[in-house]
Amino acid sequence: MKYSLIISFSLLCLLRAGGLQAQTELQDPTRTSSRSEMPGIQIGSYNSRELALTENDKESLYMQRLNGKWQVKTYRSETEIDTTLTAPAADVSAWESVTIPEKEGNGAWAAVYRTEFTMPFKWIDREIFVRLDAVSRAYYVYANGHLAGYHADSKTPAYFDITPYVADGKNTLAVIAYAHPVSTTLENQIKTPGTCIEGDVSVIAQPKVRIRDFVADTRFATDGNGLFSFGAIVKSHLLNPKEVIVYYELIAPDDSTVIAHGKRDARFHLRAEDTVRFFANLPDIQSWSHESPKLYTVALKLQHEGRFTEYTKVKLGFRDVSFDEKGLKINGRPVELRAVDYDCPPDANAWRRDFAAFKKRGINCVRVKNYPQNDRFYELADSYGLYICNRANIDARLSGSSLETGGTPANDPLWENAYADRVMNMYYTSQNHPSVLLFSLGEQGGRGYNMYEAYRRLKAVEKKRPVIYEGAGAEWNSDLVVGKPGGRNASDDRYTVFFASPESFNEKQSPLGATAIAAGTAPGKVEIRNGCTIADLKNFRVGYTIVAGTKRIVKEGVCKADIPAGETALVDIPLDGVKPGKYTLTVHVAHKDNTPLAPDGERILEQTLPLEIPKTAK
Repeated sequence: MKYSLIISFSLLCLLRAGGLQAQTELQDPTRTSSRSEMPGIQIGSYNSRELALTENDKESLYMQRLNGKWQVKTYRSETEIDTTLTAPAADVSAWESVTIPEKEGNGAWAAVYRTEFTMPFKWIDREIFVRLDAVSRAYYVYANGHLAGYHADSKTPAYFDITPYVADGKNTLAVIAYAHPVSTTLENQIKTPGTCIEGDVSVIAQPKVRIRDFVADTRFATDGNGLFSFGAIVKSHLLNPKEVIVYYELIAPDDSTVIAHGKRDARFHLRAEDTVRFFANLPDIQSWSHESPKLYTVALKLQHEGRFTEYTKVKLGFRDVSFDEKGLKINGRPVELRAVDYDCPPDANAWRRDFAAFKKRGINCVRVKNYPQNDRFYELADSYGLYICNRANIDARLSGSSLETGGTPANDPLWENAYADRVMNMYYTSQNHPSVLLFSLGEQGGRGYNMYEAYRRLKAVEKKRPVIYEGAGAEWNSDLVVGKPGGRNASDDRYTVFFASPESFNEKQSPLGATAIAAGTAPGKVEIRNGCTIADLKNFRVGYTIVAGTKRIVKEGVCKADIPAGETALVDIPLDGVKPGKYTLTVHVAHKDNTPLAPDGERILEQTLPLEIPKTAK
């Protein structure tokens, strides 16, 4: 009954609204988007390798951020909206000014937003896209008065191709947002009053044959080697066959050492899309985990007819995931999830503050509350070393709990596509981040066929990481049983996972806190135990100093210590040039490469040991 009332109210509002075109999508649960690009990770487009590696958006010739002052006209009750207000010639002198991104909703029934941008002449032969990170709730995008597309998932980014509607010089971009479309049936957790452009807005110009997304399989073997399997998803917007060359470089976590590179020719026909793949077996790879989140950089560039047309980069980690009834494994080793629910604040500075606090408490896994976050959230989780349980933008708690066909959105065939679309939006925009460990089908999406089908669709493409849904209870459409303390579910032996509050965890020593350093069996030998549960000690720098009285004999030496997690080994301290005698040896373990929590070289622990070199030892 509740569900029927919600649908009826939404339809009543929309039937009284203007524009048959607007009504078609806004009142139809099966219409989730129109003319938007395939979802994927945020890709930058740069005119040089240096700009791409530093992600210097401001200096890129092909990107413009449209945040800042916009003009807006709000409607406080349902009324017909004149779409000619989106045209450049419309008089908007009496409209209010608003700063994008907005910090709060405006309480309006609908709103028309407008801004202008200048398209450089260099963009003439490129494909132009506008990206909106998040807009509440459903919205239409217009370029110079022309409809570019529609999107109803208010918390996931959308790209629209505006190439046919723009020209060099001044252009008008407009958004018509509605606060009460039928899609709000699946967004009961969102309390934003009215409309709100709460995310970034940007335009990007890519070549006619462009990098749209990427796929990566970066497995980490227990012998220390890594499998690099990378695919650049390249799309052509041309009618004629075109050949391009795709180049890649794999750069080590120190951001300077290129450890692999290559190129591949590719031919594209009639607006086709294909994946250009690269493979490499790499020795001595530094793995990614919550204990040591080592990130590699893939630098990409496209060459067409002798010119380099696009540079971009992505970050990835060598991390392998598996699970069974005994629990989760990262890089082949069991991991204890110290997991919490996280009501994400709206800005990156708050994320940094909270992530640092989580690490101090030994929290290693965060379930995002309510809906997916923007790409920067996952990038920070990658660099801090936090596992993320991402969550689809689905919450239908106000629709009741009927299990009859049509009784709730979860059991209504009209909503099948909307459920699956939101789950796949969440997946494709975050799948390549090493931090993303689990995928949740939503908050309180209900129980029924549509939740089963959403699970099936996600499992068809995600073969390794768990897909979970707390509302499933012990039903089959959740790989892990959610809501119980860690262990196994009594009825079917599935592993259980529990998300606590951050306050329930006390401060905990770093993973290396259990590492021990002791004197070895002979001069120049030191016994080191790796106290990590996953990370190899080669992810860190093991250094030493040798002192005689007040004189430093060896100021800062480095020794090789490739010791797997939980194991103990003898490490050689080079003594070349050190004369026989009595010394003080200090061995330390330090961070290698800069991290958000510690700079390169910061010591985690150290141990001072006596060192005596007899004359017969040399």
